[in-house]
Amino acid sequence: MVALPADRSGPAPDPPASPDLAARLAVAHSSELIITIDAAGRVRAANPAALAALGGAPDQLLGALWLDLLDPGSRAKGQALLAAAARGTADAYELNHGGAARAIVMVSYRAIPLPDPALSAPQTLLIGRPLATAIAATERLVALNRRLSALFAIAAVAARALRPAEMLDEVLRLLLADLDARAGLVWLSTAPAGAFSLAAQRGLPAAESERLRDWPLALGERLRRGEPFVITAPDLGADQGELLRPFGPLATLLAAPIWIERRLIGWLCVIADRYQAFGPDAHDLAASVGALLGPPLERARLLDRLIEIAGQLGAVLDSIDSGVLLIDTAGTIRYANRRLGELLGTDVSDWPGQPRDARLDALLVPLGEAGQLFDQPLLATTGARPRVLRRFSDQIADAAGVQAGLIEVYSDVSQIHHMDRLKDEFIAAAAHDLKTPVTAVKGYAQIALRLAQRVEERRLIAPLEMINARSSDLAYLMDTLLDMSRIQAGRLRLELEPVALQDLVARAVRHFSLDTQRQRRSIAVELPPAPLEVLWDAPRIERVLINLIGNALKYSPEGGDVRVRALGQPGAVELSVTDSGIGIASDEREQVFERFYRARQTVADCFKGSGLGLYICQSVVAAHGGRIWAADALHGGRGTTVFAVLPRVVEDDESDEG
Repeated sequence: MVALPADRSGPAPDPPASPDLAARLAVAHSSELIITIDAAGRVRAANPAALAALGGAPDQLLGALWLDLLDPGSRAKGQALLAAAARGTADAYELNHGGAARAIVMVSYRAIPLPDPALSAPQTLLIGRPLATAIAATERLVALNRRLSALFAIAAVAARALRPAEMLDEVLRLLLADLDARAGLVWLSTAPAGAFSLAAQRGLPAAESERLRDWPLALGERLRRGEPFVITAPDLGADQGELLRPFGPLATLLAAPIWIERRLIGWLCVIADRYQAFGPDAHDLAASVGALLGPPLERARLLDRLIEIAGQLGAVLDSIDSGVLLIDTAGTIRYANRRLGELLGTDVSDWPGQPRDARLDALLVPLGEAGQLFDQPLLATTGARPRVLRRFSDQIADAAGVQAGLIEVYSDVSQIHHMDRLKDEFIAAAAHDLKTPVTAVKGYAQIALRLAQRVEERRLIAPLEMINARSSDLAYLMDTLLDMSRIQAGRLRLELEPVALQDLVARAVRHFSLDTQRQRRSIAVELPPAPLEVLWDAPRIERVLINLIGNALKYSPEGGDVRVRALGQPGAVELSVTDSGIGIASDEREQVFERFYRARQTVADCFKGSGLGLYICQSVVAAHGGRIWAADALHGGRGTTVFAVLPRVVEDDESDEG
């Protein structure tokens, strides 16, 4: 039996067991492990079999804590063995020696208290019988499997939980049960950088809740390093030692960092009431859990932020005065705000997840009247309170630019639409009422002109010709306003009749004879050599040409001839008017045919106009089945050419109202 020698430099060690008793036991159990430990749990003596089985030299084993010689997974059972010996119980305990760096040896121990009265403090005799290595390895695998199962359970909780508080509470419960620990807590980083706040705790005394705020400050340097660490109550100073005071004088704290993409976001801490309670396996488990918690915590944080933003966005969308509808690429409704339900007179809370067409087709119908005042289509509701809605739609894409669906915005334009109709009705009524006196003025002017020409009263001829011409212009304006009102109401009807194309163009050019003479300008005309008959509404097409020629003369302030050309095509006629005026910007060549639109340059140069002429031209040409557009001048210089292509014969459909 090898015994620990006395330490001459310090207090005398406890005397070993009596030599007679030790000798008798050594002889009786020479093939078994014989170990004597003192009241502090340190090895005082060991026979050769014990030294060989534990793989250590006497100077390494004697004086060491016997529990430290056990595998971390067997230390709790070792404590139970010593407690049973103190109670006088002699049950056998199977314990593992060794660990990370040494081979594991399983030993079946019995503990016998030594009752020798000569000892100043009681000692315990351990008698052990080594078991097969396979058994030890199996128990080690069982312990590792248990720990792996705990890690899997924690991973499952982290994967499915969406709320950080619930997830962290369950993770701490599983971790404390596996490590046989008393308490656990999680700190998460807050602004400013380096600060931490308590996010979850389990097993902490209620009286410690207030003191928890001081923990990150007391451990600040260790936390800032971002490396796992273990501290015990004896290792801490007087001030910091108070942190672990509620868990006993030998309490141990194990801390593991929580990372997300190399960014430290928090700490996971576990507290036990035992001195150096956590072995390498516990360190690895805590580190694994800390690394595992990072992504789900970040996901939960982003989800909370997303829910917050979604709530704010929903509040904003519900407060605006327009209805909003979000539709995915499959045509399924994803969102509908409250205002949309108010406009449609229905409840839209159950719309998400349903097909768009199935919901809207029965509630909205296209407005039969033209909506030229608006760029977007107009729709009428079918509910008890009819409304006129304007719909704006646009594609939406995700962050990668991939099409994600469609957004539709509905605005109530009922009042605007009603006022627009009243305006059109007023213009039509005013134009109709003005046409009668204008016709009378023109008639009297023509009579007076003929009388003045007959008596050769030259002083009156020129003024009367001016009155007659301006009366024609005014009559033309009245006809334009009436046509506009008919177009808006969808009642523009064509009076088709055969007419010679050459005659129609000649009448339109002759309308400007007085102006060209006064301005000393000319209108060049290019017509087909052979007579060409068409079936058109001659007065309206003549007014189209008059409008185009008038624009060409008006917007050529520095002079320049105007060219009118008519070309025959298979089944159609192409009319064009070219000037050398200010021109039309390429981005406005479609807009100039909209009602009341005037090109920017014409407004800047203070040209007078109503913005109706080209709108009427486009409507009349479209009613004939043709099309009209503006382009660069044919001569290649400054100016514009307006083209109109119409079929030679227009079908007279009485049921078609424009």
